Amino acid sequence: MTSPAKYLTDWFIRYTRNRDLVFRKISEIKEDGNTVSVLQKDGRATDYCAAPFPEDMVKIAEGIGGGTKGLLVYNTRENFDLMMKSWAALSKIKGLTIYFINPSSKIDKRWAISPYNHSLISDAESLEQGLNSMYLMVEPTTRGQIEELTR
Repeated sequence: MTSPAKYLTDWFIRYTRNRDLVFRKISEIKEDGNTVSVLQKDGRATDYCAAPFPEDMVKIAEGIGGGTKGLLVYNTRENFDLMMKSWAALSKIKGLTIYFINPSSKIDKRWAISPYNHSLISDAESLEQGLNSMYLMVEPTTRGQIEELTR
C-alpha cells in the first residue's frame, strides 16, 4: 500500500525522467517526503510539493522554496474548484506551476497551469471556461478512485 502523495511523487518522477530523455537537462532528482527537487545541469532547481487533496493551495504554494516551484495535485473537481476559488492569490505567485494529474486517465495524464503567467495573457471573462476546458483534457478522478488505486 502506498499513500496518495507517494503515488503522486513516484508518478511525477517517472514523468519528469521520461520527458528529460529528449532534453537531457536534468542532473539530479531528489525526493524528500512529499517534495521532489529537480536540479538542472545549468544550476537551476525547481521544488515540487505533492499535495493530493489540498485544503489551501495558496498556503502550500507559498511554503515551497525557490523561485520556480510546482504543486502536484490529482485532477479532481474539488482541486479544480479550489484553484478557481484561490485564483486571485495563486496568480500573484511568480514561478508557480500547478500540475493536475490522473495516472489512470485514458487520454492525457496531466495538464499544467502557471497562474501568474496565465493571468497576464487571459481575460477574466473567459478564464473559468478556458481553464475548465484544460481540466477536461485529462479525465477527472475522485478521492475514492485514488484511494482505491493506492491500496
